[in-house]
Amino acid sequence: MPPKKRAAKAGANKLVPDQERKKYNDYYYFYRRGEPERRRNKVKLASQPLNLRLHHGVVPDETFPWRTNEGLQRYDEYYTWLAEQNDQMQIDQKESWDSNDNESEESESEDSDDEEKKEQAETEKWETARGLTKDMYEKGAGLHFCKILGAGGMGIICVFVSYDENQTPTFWTVKRDIGGYDEVAKERETTRTFLRAPHIVQVFHPYKEKHLEDTDDDEPLKKRARTERSQAEVRKESRAARAGQRVASIARKAGTAARQPPPIGPTDQVEQVPKSMVMEYVARGSLYEWLEGLGKTKAGTEPDLRIPNRVLWDMMACFMKMCLAMEYPPLIFFPNVPESDPLAEDFVWNTDDRDDGNMVPELNPGPHNGYVDKPAGSSLIHFDIDTQNVLIGDFDSESREGKHRVHPTHPHFERMTDSHDGTPMFKLIDFGLARDMSVDDACRRNLKDLWGHRRCGKPGFYLPEQFTREWEAIVESPDAQQARVAGQYSWKSNLWQLALIMHIVITFRWNPTNTIHPLRDADLIYGPPNDLPLKRQRKRSYPTYGAHLLDPQYDHVPFRLRHLVARCLCEVPDDRPSFEEIRAEIQWAWDHESAEEKEAARQWSRTHFEKPPPPVIPPWKKVEQWAKQKTILRFDQYLEKYPPK
Repeated sequence: MPPKKRAAKAGANKLVPDQERKKYNDYYYFYRRGEPERRRNKVKLASQPLNLRLHHGVVPDETFPWRTNEGLQRYDEYYTWLAEQNDQMQIDQKESWDSNDNESEESESEDSDDEEKKEQAETEKWETARGLTKDMYEKGAGLHFCKILGAGGMGIICVFVSYDENQTPTFWTVKRDIGGYDEVAKERETTRTFLRAPHIVQVFHPYKEKHLEDTDDDEPLKKRARTERSQAEVRKESRAARAGQRVASIARKAGTAARQPPPIGPTDQVEQVPKSMVMEYVARGSLYEWLEGLGKTKAGTEPDLRIPNRVLWDMMACFMKMCLAMEYPPLIFFPNVPESDPLAEDFVWNTDDRDDGNMVPELNPGPHNGYVDKPAGSSLIHFDIDTQNVLIGDFDSESREGKHRVHPTHPHFERMTDSHDGTPMFKLIDFGLARDMSVDDACRRNLKDLWGHRRCGKPGFYLPEQFTREWEAIVESPDAQQARVAGQYSWKSNLWQLALIMHIVITFRWNPTNTIHPLRDADLIYGPPNDLPLKRQRKRSYPTYGAHLLDPQYDHVPFRLRHLVARCLCEVPDDRPSFEEIRAEIQWAWDHESAEEKEAARQWSRTHFEKPPPPVIPPWKKVEQWAKQKTILRFDQYLEKYPPK
């Protein structure tokens, strides 16, 4: 063998261990069905149920229903096989329990350990809630504890209530970090970027901003406008708050505090409560809970309970506007909208001296409103968009009442044709993992952070920009190697995750996202996009993770919507549709909808998006006494031990 060929062969062999190491260490290869099954991962997840292992890609390739010409026949065979395997697993599990008593003893000890951990977590959760309530009272925030909504490893979320001058209650959601973490401060500042964006959950903002007069020029401000509150006024209000606390203390000692009404809130002292964030309260909960309840009625299979097309299109419109708000935050890119203009207003602070809750509409992108002339967007990537972080808000009739109602004679009413009278507004929360991934940002220059972002988010909702095979060929920076997918984060990354949620809503299945197949442009003249190409057919092919949405089993959903979602699930970000393309499809669907279909969808939404009753408000004096207890005690246990007189 010639020396040059021998050297080339030696060099090629030298690269093989490196490549194998990357494949084994790659956390994301289970998203890519093209690789064979790995024994190492199979052993790791062998104890999990089969359907969960399937979703994580450790089931052999030959058992997965690839997209073939047989279509639904392969699906029927696959799900029959899946049911048989699940039954066999239950039989094997029962036999193993009967034959091995030691394993049962070990499982009992593990269960006892789990119980101890649960008890410890419950104690920590209530201690955090009690500390938060105590801080609210000590700082004079005017918020009173109601209940705990949820808790996790990093923090808890509670419901608090405040009162105005007429003793009308208003509910708030308060998030606090557990232990020594202080990530909520960063999340609070990020969420404030989207102040007055209707499809983003609003964080409490005590200061009244002085905005410029309304003009046609919406260039970003070079520096933040001054607030109308001076430092002297802030100090004056702080002294008044401390004086009020002293008066309350004297009244309490005199025994007259029980007859006093609860203090008015929320006050500006909310900002002084550490490691916490006050947000608007969304009563209907998360999309995950709603889908879970709707799935129990088999809404995805029974024709009379399927989600109406209008609701699906409205949901897609809300998701597009979430992307739009994250790319063009209203207060940064459109600061000149006057406060007196209640455009798309759906959330207003209840205190009379605060009127900065007016919402800025997410205008349809296009040359007519200045989006084309805008500089590059903020490139803020959420990284954690899933069904648990999408909340179901109010209908227009619930959020625009009284003086805040927008009348049809309003001069800008035509910009609100996508009102939420028939479908509630969907809102996005949890910006704890959000990162600014613009080209000149430090996150892209820091290789450690850039590679670390591959694990931002939840398994099952990772982006192609995180798990694509291109990463295996990248040595340092994906930008330096001109990667098409790896690390190419943009607003279309947010779009991909929201399209994955639309996929779940349409299919009612948590399908694996690792099936990638070509999708050709929709051409209504030459037939469906996945037909064999004709002579005159010139269609571009997109690799997408949503091609199976075009299968006949989903024909009850409009073809244009399924094709749009499939395009949003394309692997290459440049292949995903633009704002203008998405808006055009949604507008087309609204224009071709009959009045009967719209009314039917409205009635369906009113039935299936029923608003739950408000939280039970406990006696605020008992809450205050509970917060000052030195021993850790759950609030319900405290009320049982010391009932209100």
